Amino acid sequence: MTYRSIDAYVEDLAWRLRVGMRGRRRIMREVAAHLADLVAEEEAGGLTPQAAARRATTRFGAPEELAAEFNRDSAQHSARVAAWSLAVCFAGAFLAAGLAQTEAPANPWPGDTVYYAVTAILVQVAGFCAGTAFLLAVAAPWVLGRQQGLGTAVRAAAAAALVLVPVAVVAAGNIGAAGRLEGALSAFVAVAVPVAVVFSARALTRVGEHTPSPSTLDVIAECTEALALRWSWSARLFALITTAWTAVGDRLPGLRTWLELRRHPWRAAATVCAAAGVALKLPDLLIGDLDLPAAAFEAVAAFTGFALFGGLLGLRSGARGPERREPLDALGVEG
Repeated sequence: MTYRSIDAYVEDLAWRLRVGMRGRRRIMREVAAHLADLVAEEEAGGLTPQAAARRATTRFGAPEELAAEFNRDSAQHSARVAAWSLAVCFAGAFLAAGLAQTEAPANPWPGDTVYYAVTAILVQVAGFCAGTAFLLAVAAPWVLGRQQGLGTAVRAAAAAALVLVPVAVVAAGNIGAAGRLEGALSAFVAVAVPVAVVFSARALTRVGEHTPSPSTLDVIAECTEALALRWSWSARLFALITTAWTAVGDRLPGLRTWLELRRHPWRAAATVCAAAGVALKLPDLLIGDLDLPAAAFEAVAAFTGFALFGGLLGLRSGARGPERREPLDALGVEG
């Protein structure tokens, strides 16, 4: 497609952009300036203004290709901002949830059951989603040097933002009744979560059509292998773990089914969630004061997050064909 003027080209490009208004205006100004230089160069070569504009826009490239590059950069930036904002929100909510066990209001709003359920369950579920978004939008590009799973990252960010909304509402309702530190954290969560929701919504709208995202487990596998191979000692440790896992799989296939997220997601989820419940209560275990009901509650909360958002890991029922990678390939292990 040819254009008779710079304005027509810039308008076509602007229509295809999925960026903010300020970014759109900046891009339009810069593109118009570059095209003006090209037109002047073509006119100096003896072309008429219209012919020079057609030649300049052809040299500059198709607007759909240029817009796709701008949109991709904008989507990646928005996903990173959303992931960082949700990581900060989760950190504040996690600290507030921990303090809620010791500095909870005497009469929390809207009630004891809702107050403790929201802080204990939803915060963990939000952490599951926010961690997935941070891995795909921030950590994986840094480790691998390329973007991986942008579509999954923004969906995970949106899920984390939605899950944190009830947490922010409960936090806002208990700012004045809680202790000083708990009240400060509650106020932070009440303010930060709406901001993260806006960032997540913006990232979701800017991704638009995207290529199918790789499985999050595959991204974890690539990141694990890339990090392990950076140093000789970690490469040797990685090889040792790989060999050990292969041996365990050969000798104890039944045990392996409780660890393979790919082929046995629900069994593996039960194992991971039980381990999470014990790990979160490890300080109590070390001093001999383990609260088993609380540990079980933590495990149930982790399992709830897996059940609701396990698809973000790339797990789908019935998607276990031969084209799938081995379950613990997520650790770079060959079985």
